Amino acid sequence: MMEKHVQEFAFMKCLPALTLAAAMATVGTMIPVASQADTSPHSGPAQATASTQYPVPTFEGEWAIMAMDPVKVAGNRALGPAARLLVTLPDSLQKIVGQNHFSLSRQSGSAWQGKQDDLTVTFKLVSENSAELHISGKENHKLDLPLYRNN
Repeated sequence: MMEKHVQEFAFMKCLPALTLAAAMATVGTMIPVASQADTSPHSGPAQATASTQYPVPTFEGEWAIMAMDPVKVAGNRALGPAARLLVTLPDSLQKIVGQNHFSLSRQSGSAWQGKQDDLTVTFKLVSENSAELHISGKENHKLDLPLYRNN
C-alpha cells in the first residue's frame, strides 16, 4: 500500500514538468519560426520587389549620377492617394529632357510615376541605396539613369 502512495507521489512530482513540456510543445507549434536573414559579411543590401513597401522618406534626398549634379527627390506632406514625390533634375539633364520638375504618384511600394506633357517619368528603388530613373518621351525617346544615394 505504501508503494502505491510513493508511486503516486513520484508521478505528482513530475506532473508539472510534463504539463510545462506539453504547453511548450503546443506554443511552439502555434508560433511560426522567424526566418533568419543572411547575415554573412558578403550579403548586399536587400533588393526591392514589387511587394516591398518603402515609406516616402526612403525615397527622399539627393541621388547621385556620375559626373553630374544630383537628382533631388522630396515628398509632399499628403498621405494616401494625394502623396507625391517631387523630382528635380539638375540643369544638365533639363537641357536634354526639356524640363526639370516632375510630380510623381505611387505606383507600387518601390516605384513612383508621373506624366507631364509628352514625358513619362518613373522613379524606382532597386534597394535603399540605389534607384533607377526612367524618362520616356514622344517618338520612343528614352533616358534610363542608374542613381545612387548621395551621402
